[in-house]
Amino acid sequence: MPLELHAFDPSVDFPALARCMFEAYEDPPQSFFHVFFPTHGSGSPSDREIAIDECAERLKSWHAHDDTSHWQMVVDTDTGRIAGGALWNIYEENPFARAHPSTVTWFPEGGARRFAEKAIENHARPRAKAAQKPHIYLFIIFTHPSFRRKGVGQQFMNWGIEKSQEMHLDIYLDSTPYGRPLYEVNGFDYVEENPNVPVPEADELDEGWKEVQRKVSPFTFWLMRRPVSGRRV
Repeated sequence: MPLELHAFDPSVDFPALARCMFEAYEDPPQSFFHVFFPTHGSGSPSDREIAIDECAERLKSWHAHDDTSHWQMVVDTDTGRIAGGALWNIYEENPFARAHPSTVTWFPEGGARRFAEKAIENHARPRAKAAQKPHIYLFIIFTHPSFRRKGVGQQFMNWGIEKSQEMHLDIYLDSTPYGRPLYEVNGFDYVEENPNVPVPEADELDEGWKEVQRKVSPFTFWLMRRPVSGRRV
């Protein structure tokens, strides 16, 4: 099963990529995924299919409207299956120089949406403090369970590190516990632990807020940085 980094075609690859991403984040379950890509309803198979389709369309739209977006995928060349994916944002200017408030359209209006908006704001806060400059950000990375421990993640790391050295830009990412060993061995240092606990205003604590909170809280990320020159001593 030769696994190779392949060129990504945004016109056709997002449906298979979104399905691979769901299967990766479901095994083992990672609760924060629901903030970005929720499955609404009862969580039935048909609800999940709707969620995967919505995810594919939204990823395609994000990519089309974001010049910093660079998707990578690793493919099993024997079968054509996607083994994993990664989304890198390459910021040639400081992305935090101007505020970019976003509406979380994938949740209905009300407490559920406000929970997700605050969680995403909290998620970005450490990087907004530490990376007020041009840099590369690894936003999404995943490997399908069938292809783990076969070097898929390392192929993505190799691409990002090469791009970092080519452009003389540091790399930042927000790590889960599962990703930390890969990042540590590739020279990433810890910047800040980020426990994400959205706090509601009095008028936000409705059933929608409580439902999302039950599904996703608590979760913690660690902001990590790899200097362009490698690990700082």
